[in-house]
Amino acid sequence: YYTSIPGSCNFETQDQEWTTVCGLTQDTTDDFDWNISNSAVTGQMGPYTDHTPGKGQSFLYVNSSVQKEGNRARITTTKFFPASLGVCRVRFWFWMFASRQTGVLKVYTVEEHGMDILMWTSSRNEENKW
Repeated sequence: YYTSIPGSCNFETQDQEWTTVCGLTQDTTDDFDWNISNSAVTGQMGPYTDHTPGKGQSFLYVNSSVQKEGNRARITTTKFFPASLGVCRVRFWFWMFASRQTGVLKVYTVEEHGMDILMWTSSRNEENKW
């Protein structure tokens, strides 16, 4: 259900096409980038499977174990969300388990004058699952 609603993305794309297909862009001022990966690439450092039901294999991925403390990898949406009264929702699955160097995952909204507002954060998922 969630992979067929407007705005959803399962990252089953070729190379770097996910930015266009998923309506996301890499921040050019951050320290490292997000990439598409799968369990064969991440091996012992990542999940064994994608969260997407069916034949999904790919997911958006950063390797935080090779970064320095304070480094950022940031993606932003290329489309504006309409103003709402608590009706707009962002749904995503994340996996943060194996590495001692696991960073902090943060979700921001940007208000109309450009101010980032922190909406949600997680520093570690203690379970080996999405």
